[in-house]
Amino acid sequence: MASQPSDYNKTAIHYNARYQNTQFEKYEIMLAKLKLAGKILDLGCGTGLLSEFLRRDDLIGCDSSKEMLKIRGSGDLCAIEKLPYKKDGFDWVLSFSVLMNSQDPEKALKEVKRILKKDGTFICTFLRVFSPKLRPLIEKHFKIKEENLCGEDMGFILEQIA
Repeated sequence: MASQPSDYNKTAIHYNARYQNTQFEKYEIMLAKLKLAGKILDLGCGTGLLSEFLRRDDLIGCDSSKEMLKIRGSGDLCAIEKLPYKKDGFDWVLSFSVLMNSQDPEKALKEVKRILKKDGTFICTFLRVFSPKLRPLIEKHFKIKEENLCGEDMGFILEQIA
């Protein structure tokens, strides 16, 4: 299931040309009605397309690919299963087409829960083909507030389970 960081390191230089339009379409579908405020984590930020789309330079970004972060110009190099952030530190965690690449998706979801404020929102998408495996894990850790088709992806707006 999981892509290795080295896969993205090898293709980083071509990523924006190949995927910008697809990613921007997902962002539009998932974020159009939302007012993002507070502290925001771009989980799996890659080359920084989300910051570009939102026209914001205040997103905190992390990724497992050193070469993708070089193109973005900044960000924390880490695995999504072990995030270097404090508990309850983010109002929003945005993760587009990342969870399906995790070595351990449940551990990654637990990390998101840990760093997300109790009244925070987690937005994620992943390829629909991974839905049978990932959706039950999501429902175990979060409440689905909204679900959308995003091209080949499923998109979720999620809240912490009380």
